[in-house]
Amino acid sequence: MELKIISPQENGFVEEIKWNNEELKAEIAAKMEDYRGLVFTEESIADAKKDRANLNKLKSAFEDERKRVKKLCMEPYNKFEQQVKEVTALIEEPIRLIDSQIKEVEQRKKEEKRQAVTGLFNQLAFPIYVSLTAIWDVKWLNASVSLNKVREQMQRILEQIKSDEETIEKLQEFSFEAMEVYKKTLNLSQAIQKGQELADIQRRKEEARIAREKAEKARRAEEQRRVEEQQDIQEEVSESGIPETEMGRVIDGIERQAFEHVVAASVEEQESVMHLDFRVWGTREQLLALRNYMNENHLKFGKVE
Repeated sequence: MELKIISPQENGFVEEIKWNNEELKAEIAAKMEDYRGLVFTEESIADAKKDRANLNKLKSAFEDERKRVKKLCMEPYNKFEQQVKEVTALIEEPIRLIDSQIKEVEQRKKEEKRQAVTGLFNQLAFPIYVSLTAIWDVKWLNASVSLNKVREQMQRILEQIKSDEETIEKLQEFSFEAMEVYKKTLNLSQAIQKGQELADIQRRKEEARIAREKAEKARRAEEQRRVEEQQDIQEEVSESGIPETEMGRVIDGIERQAFEHVVAASVEEQESVMHLDFRVWGTREQLLALRNYMNENHLKFGKVE
């Protein structure tokens, strides 16, 4: 089977296109010299436009002829191209059939090799958290890579994993967190970094929990202290013989008048204010006298919380 080109032969796909190009080139070049250095004025601008139109028509005539000749030259090629496509179309169908069978055979071989690689993986003592997918290399299915080569690569990966585990176990503060990350990534540097971050978060959570417990303990102690103080006051009031309702009115009156007195006695400049917490025991008259004294001296006072 041989493809034979009857015409044209190797001396040219098409015969040379002959035309009087040299004659026209010389004639046009001479006429174009007339335009060199030509200056148009406002009076001659109409002539300039006319000359430009004539030159564009001349140029278009040459271009139209070039396109016509090109079409004539391309007609046999276009016909030849279509004929070649019809022939190659006959060849493409068996190529597709053969190609599909080749791919099917290659796919079957890859699947058989995948099963063999899976068997190798199961034979090696990989940790339970390591899956074949996690260490998979697509090159293992290539025909050029033998099963012995795959075994060697798996063995190196297994040794690296054991070495990483030993490194993580030596971490004192966050070995557990780092190991949990390593089980998911098989990346030692990432496991150490993430493990440290998780350990920091856990430490801050523990510190926050201890702080909350201390605050709650202090709050309960303060509540207990207030309860005990209130009980002491009630006992002392009972011992003094002053009715509780009257004592309450006295204390409320002291607080209300003290507040009104402080609001009315505000001044532009004040000395540094100090405070002193204390408890007073006395008769009704003594408490009223004390209230009047503090009011007269502009002292702010109130219940001890």
